[in-house]
Amino acid sequence: MTVPKFKIPWLSAALALAALLALVLGAANVLLGPLNQDEGWYLLAARNFAAGMRPYRDFFFTQSPLMPAVYGTLSPLWSPFGVLGGRVLTALLGLLASLLASLAAAQAVGRGRRLAAGLTTFLLLQCNVSHSYFTAIPKTYALAALFVSGGALALGAALRGRAPAWSGFAAGLLLALAAATRLSLGATLPIVGLGLLMLHRRHPLLWLSFGIGGATGLAAALAPFALADWEAFAFANFFHGGRAGGGLALAAGSVSRLARNYMPLALLAVGIFGARGGARASGGVPVFCAVLLAAFAATFLVHVTAPFPYDDYQTPIMPLAAVAASVLFWEGFRDLRQGPVLAAFAFAAALFAFTSPMNESWLVLRKDRFWVEKKAKPDILALRETAREVAALLPPGASLLTQDAYLAVEAGCPVPPGFEMGPFGYFAELSDDEARRFHVLNRNLAQEAISGGEFPVAALSGYAFAMSAPELVKNDAERAAIDAALAEHYSLDRTVPDFGQEHTPLQVWRRK
Repeated sequence: MTVPKFKIPWLSAALALAALLALVLGAANVLLGPLNQDEGWYLLAARNFAAGMRPYRDFFFTQSPLMPAVYGTLSPLWSPFGVLGGRVLTALLGLLASLLASLAAAQAVGRGRRLAAGLTTFLLLQCNVSHSYFTAIPKTYALAALFVSGGALALGAALRGRAPAWSGFAAGLLLALAAATRLSLGATLPIVGLGLLMLHRRHPLLWLSFGIGGATGLAAALAPFALADWEAFAFANFFHGGRAGGGLALAAGSVSRLARNYMPLALLAVGIFGARGGARASGGVPVFCAVLLAAFAATFLVHVTAPFPYDDYQTPIMPLAAVAASVLFWEGFRDLRQGPVLAAFAFAAALFAFTSPMNESWLVLRKDRFWVEKKAKPDILALRETAREVAALLPPGASLLTQDAYLAVEAGCPVPPGFEMGPFGYFAELSDDEARRFHVLNRNLAQEAISGGEFPVAALSGYAFAMSAPELVKNDAERAAIDAALAEHYSLDRTVPDFGQEHTPLQVWRRK
């Protein structure tokens, strides 16, 4: 008796698992992902832009201006749904960025390996819990990753001789737009440009078209803001350089967390270079990967040497590393059976996602000794409920005195001048003239806002006035002074426990 042989559809299984995993992680991070203070001021900046206000000129904003411009233009799509709407838009941008990165990897390998390289890139990015989360919440990362991935796609086309003049121009333009979204990503421009200049014999004038594209993008996206008020533009964009922190320990911790969050990518890179698989790659592939990795390394160093090097700063450049790793693997190990290997990659991505420590933040509030405290509801739904209660206390058109910008976004109300960037907009030691000049708060202006009688409701979480910019060192004395002024002019209406980022108490005050 012969045993029938079954042919396992490995490739179909890998594709189905990748699609399912990306969908589940995206939905979970949109609905269950913990709140982040950044979401509030980025979305508030977008609403201000849609209302005719401009960064630096009318309000303080600590990033390049393209994100509020794009999100402000698209505000009719997301704004009616508050922070949740902003998350859905961001998640779609993050998904599109991963798809463009997958296309960049696919076009860089031989015809028979394109699907394998593209799917591997997609698994490394969109099927990663950390990458999915940080490209689902409204930060600069998803939009910047979209431009970075598009730049990699255009660069690959240029190096393969596909309309090199126009492709080179597009690559420069898109990387410039990434810098106009997050200024640190400007490090990619000189590195890629220098790499193309070194290839001038093989690709004449490609460096020039790339440079023209980059200059065009920077001029169109940054010059109007920088030339209109350079002092305010520089004060806002170089604000992070004044933060306290630094040191080898913080940098090492940042790299350690990055490797943990992107462990499949790290292991694939170790396997490639350990086995010297990339040595078999031929044609333009090594050049393409070398340029991408050089751009990645330059920007990585900018981020890791920042005064306070958060590991998630690297999110928008991870597509560069994922594309290079995928291309080098499939060009270096051409004899592997694609179906079983891709199925194994997909299963490994699912296993890594299932075991990610970030998953606990979806459901767990905190651990109290032996006991785990679960969230009564997702953070974003708790925010919506609190925002409805606060909005009911406000007269129509009134501003909410708060440094928790996502509460104002969800309540559909503005904040007072100087409150747009939340805790990052409190410069206690600035003079009154300087604070007004740069649209921030100092100690006097904060006290005036509280005592002036213009704002009927104040809502302050544990983040509010807890530190003073630019150092951003914890300062309980500043908050104590604010609380004393609030008690003098406002009555405590309610305290919302476990609110927002890191679940601090939110105190809601009503004007006496």
